[in-house]
Amino acid sequence: MSYLHVTFRKSVEKDFGTLHAFTKDAKYDNGRNLNWAVFKRYPQLKIYFDKDKHYKIKNENALRFFIHEKYRSKRTDMDCALALHKKRWVKIAPSYFSLVDKLFSGRKWPKGKYVAFGTIWGMYPRFLEDKTFQIPFWHSTPGYIPVVIAHELLHFMFYDYFYARYPKYHRPKHNYFVWHVSEIFNTLVQNSPQWLRCFKLKSLGYPEHKKIVMSLSRILYGRSSWDLDKLVDEIIKEVRKKIKNIPN
Repeated sequence: MSYLHVTFRKSVEKDFGTLHAFTKDAKYDNGRNLNWAVFKRYPQLKIYFDKDKHYKIKNENALRFFIHEKYRSKRTDMDCALALHKKRWVKIAPSYFSLVDKLFSGRKWPKGKYVAFGTIWGMYPRFLEDKTFQIPFWHSTPGYIPVVIAHELLHFMFYDYFYARYPKYHRPKHNYFVWHVSEIFNTLVQNSPQWLRCFKLKSLGYPEHKKIVMSLSRILYGRSSWDLDKLVDEIIKEVRKKIKNIPN
């Protein structure tokens, strides 16, 4: 069984880069990610973005200073939080990798850094290029942190599998489509009875995927075994049928 080692770190630059990524998303999601990840938690930061220009940053120095101060004032707490996250993850990791190994029939994990960076923001992105991702330093339900880690790692395995099986989708114009497929896949897998016996807590999916997840889960969870290729084909079919603005 393939077993990954995950490293836990903190980085001001990583969080600043992630903030920039949220602003880029604003061109497509009308600022949804910024609202979820930043403004709900730090409403005072709204003044540094121009809503009329797709939330373009007006004062990068002020935002960088804000992040630096958060990391400076919370340095010890952040280090302690990451140590606890690592402890929780190490405890559940063997069961997790066994589940993934079974789901993907022993497929090897793609090469990458596999670093979990803590974040002060309210969303936890993953970066396919180097296999790094972000997790919350603090969460209202501490036991949810392993669910986040499992979710982001599962993305790396899924994308590697998906692009190998469907190379035609490995083009920028299909990124939005593949994102939908991957998130629905993760939600279905992580909220299945077998995975919930391990993690105890459900993965929180996106609102626009709720109907598709409910529909497919009624079929999937009644099966004694899963056919990965068939499952992904079913998700693709549902996404093309129910999600708007998907390019061919």
